Amino acid sequence: MLTEKTAFQAEHQNVYSFDVPLSANKADIRKAVESAFGVRVLSVNTITRLGRPKRHRAHFSHGQTKKRAMVKLHSEDRISLY
Repeated sequence: MLTEKTAFQAEHQNVYSFDVPLSANKADIRKAVESAFGVRVLSVNTITRLGRPKRHRAHFSHGQTKKRAMVKLHSEDRISLY
């Protein structure tokens, strides 16, 4: 995921953000990032964002729920995004 905030975090704090499946836990995310990019992961923080409530006449539903992971890497490791 690439936004202005995540680009700043990647450049200055060595933290990268990824959209992950809802079923993924921190250990799964750590293994996936380490194997995909060949880097050392120090920590993984996750956040689950509930979908926005929606209304269509008398029926209520909600949008898609998403999960995001913020992965902090070892100071010597980098992921090339560009």
